[in-house]
Amino acid sequence: MTILETEVHEVLTATDIPSAHTYPGTEADSATIRVLRTIAELEEFRDTWNLWCNDPNSDLDYYLASARCRSDFVRPHVIVVLRNGQPDCMLVGRLESCRLALKVGYATVFAPRANRLFVLQGGFFGKPSRENCQLVARELKRCLKRGEADMTEFTRINRDSNLYEATESEFGFFQRGHFIPVHEHRWVELPATFEEFLQALPRKARHEFRRHEKRVVNEFGSRSHIQCYRHAEEVEELAHEVEKVSAKTYQRGLGVGFQRDAEVLESLRIAARTGGLRGCVLYLDEQPSAFFIGKQYRHTFHGTYMGYDPQFAQYSPGMIVLMHSIEECFDPKTRATQFDLGWGDRHYKRAVCNQSRQDSPKYLYAPTLTGIRLNFLRSLTSIVDAGFRTLVAKSSFLQEMKKSWQSRLRKSTPRS
Repeated sequence: MTILETEVHEVLTATDIPSAHTYPGTEADSATIRVLRTIAELEEFRDTWNLWCNDPNSDLDYYLASARCRSDFVRPHVIVVLRNGQPDCMLVGRLESCRLALKVGYATVFAPRANRLFVLQGGFFGKPSRENCQLVARELKRCLKRGEADMTEFTRINRDSNLYEATESEFGFFQRGHFIPVHEHRWVELPATFEEFLQALPRKARHEFRRHEKRVVNEFGSRSHIQCYRHAEEVEELAHEVEKVSAKTYQRGLGVGFQRDAEVLESLRIAARTGGLRGCVLYLDEQPSAFFIGKQYRHTFHGTYMGYDPQFAQYSPGMIVLMHSIEECFDPKTRATQFDLGWGDRHYKRAVCNQSRQDSPKYLYAPTLTGIRLNFLRSLTSIVDAGFRTLVAKSSFLQEMKKSWQSRLRKSTPRS
C-alpha cells in the first residue's frame, strides 16, 4: 500500500473561538466548563493540577517541557469542570498538527495529516463522577464540531470507567473509532517487604530468578554489578549507557523502545529533580547488558523502558535488573506501594504482577469529511493489523524476525 495524504483545515487558534472559554452546564449544582488554551491559563491551575495528578506522563512541568520539545505542538487544550466556581475535575490534552502513523504490524501504511487533540496518559483527574464525565464528553464533541481539531485521541483509557462510558454514549457510530485493540494493564500491589513479594511469586518464577542470580554471581563475580542513576546530572550518562544496549535490541530495529531524544531526556531530568528517577543498568563482564528505567511518582513506580543485550540472554539479565528495581521500592526513604508495568501481556509481567485491568486507546472524530476519512483509515488498518497479529501469534514468524533483527544489529553495532 502507498502512503496516503489527507488534507486538513487550518488549526483554529484560541483567539478564533468566540467565547471566554466558559460554557454553562445544565447540572443542578451550577457546573461550568472552562477550556484552557494558553500556557498562561495553565499556570492559574498549577496548585490543583499538582494536587490531583498521579501519573508522571501528565505532570504539569513535564507537560510544559514537552510543549517546548515537540515540533507538532500547537497549543494546550485542557478541559476543567468547575462546580460553584471550584475545579472538580480536569482533562489534560494538547492540540497537535501531525501525521498519524497508521500501522499494520510495525509498518506504516497510511500517514494522513491531521489536527489532533491528544489526551495524555493519566490526564483525567479530580472527581470522575458520571455527571462530570458526561460534561467532558459533551465538551469534546463541541470542540470537534467547532473545527478545533479533526479528532481526539486518548492514549490510554480504562474501559470500565465513567469517561469511557460517556464517550461511547455521546459520540455516534461514525464519530467513534472501531476495531480498537484492548490491552492488559498490569501492576503490583507491593506487600510490606521484598521477601514477602518474592514468596508471593509463582514457584517457577521465583526459582528461575534465584537460579539466574546465582549463575551471574558464580560466572562473573566482581565483574558484574548494577549501577543506579537518580540525579539530573547523571541523565546523560544513563542515556549513553542505555543506548549501548538499546541499539542491539530488535525493538530499535523496529523503531520502538528507548529513544535518546530531547523530550525523553528532559522527562528523565524532570523526574530526577523531584527525586523520582529510577534508572538501573546491569553490567556483566563490565559491559552494560540490561537496563530498566522508571519514574516514581507519589507512591507508584511507573516502569518506562526496559531492554537487554541478546548476547547475555541466557542469564535473563532483564529479569535481574527488573527485580532489583522492585527491591528498591522497599527503601524506607522512597517507599512505593505500587509497581506499574503498564500495557502488555508479556510472560514476565504475568509472573510478577498481581493486579490487572483492561485499557485501550480511544479515538473520536469530528463530524466532517476529514473526520470520517480518518476514522475509516484507522479502522481499516486496525482490523488488518488484528488479523496480522493473530496469524503471527500462531506461527514462529515473530521469533524469527526478532532473531534476524538482533543478528543484524549485533553485526552493525561497534563494540564500545
